[in-house]
Amino acid sequence: MSVANNTPDRTARAQGSGEQRLAVWMRNILRSREFGILAFLLISSAVIGFLRPTFLTPDNILNMGRQMAVTCVMAVAMTFLITSQELDLSVGSILGFCSMGMALLAKGFGIDIWVAFALSLMAAVVLGLVNGYITTKGRIPAFITTLGTLYIIRGFTLLMSPWPISQIDAPLFYAIFSGYIGPVPTQIFWMVGIVVLGDIVLKRTKFGYYVRATGSNKSAALLSGIPVNRVKVTAFVLTALAAAFAGALQFAHLGSVNPTAGGGAELTVIAAVVIGGTALFGGDGTIIGTFLGAALLTVIRNGLVQLGGEGRLQEAFLGAIIIIAVLIHTHLRRTPGGAGNS
Repeated sequence: MSVANNTPDRTARAQGSGEQRLAVWMRNILRSREFGILAFLLISSAVIGFLRPTFLTPDNILNMGRQMAVTCVMAVAMTFLITSQELDLSVGSILGFCSMGMALLAKGFGIDIWVAFALSLMAAVVLGLVNGYITTKGRIPAFITTLGTLYIIRGFTLLMSPWPISQIDAPLFYAIFSGYIGPVPTQIFWMVGIVVLGDIVLKRTKFGYYVRATGSNKSAALLSGIPVNRVKVTAFVLTALAAAFAGALQFAHLGSVNPTAGGGAELTVIAAVVIGGTALFGGDGTIIGTFLGAALLTVIRNGLVQLGGEGRLQEAFLGAIIIIAVLIHTHLRRTPGGAGNS
């Protein structure tokens, strides 16, 4: 009899516990940094889609996914770097240098495209090490270091070849980096895979913890035995590698590379990271937010084109969105219980 009487009580408690967990889960989602940018992304897409029905067609959605892949790949790595309280303004130049070098080796010297691709990644590692060591060992702000290397690398790219390079016979390379799996471009699969990997590394690995600890409080991290300088240099290398890989994606899609490729990309990449909720002050990064930030920038730009807007308005909207995103994030960090403090 007592068992029968206790069974409904246990069931009620289980149901109540389940409802409480659901309420906590929903509350955490609503308070998360990613929710705000996701809501803004969905509302923007709905408004543009209402005004221009062709915007939400499957073909245009897949096209936007392909467009954002290059930015998102670089932005994932940049998230680690900004979270460690550094940044890299030279990623656009690294993209152009590595993709131009790869094309020049394959076209001008007859080197196999895959060997040229591997050499471009090795060059990116060297450039990342240069940025990292000058910043950490030379104690020069990353803004100054990478602003300088931006111009140096761009100059060497123009010296390599002042003209575009195209018509490289590499069908497998094009298929892997710019083909299709069903109706979906392979760039989207590369982008999603890198986003998932980046999220796991930042949240669940020792390196991710070191990155966040370094950006949060460098002195405390040093006292805890974290190799702060090595963490930052590694983040610089990852960012350069991502730029080189993004250059390969872009080259495969366009079928050619221009010596000015990647010009201005650094600002779009940093914008995607900041809009997504990663703190410019360091210590607080989100890969999913970065993905949503890149998606929002792509939606705004594509939507303005669809609506017939003036091309220069794209840059104005980009600037406005960056300012609004930083203001919102700064407010959340200062608000008790806000996303930045949870």
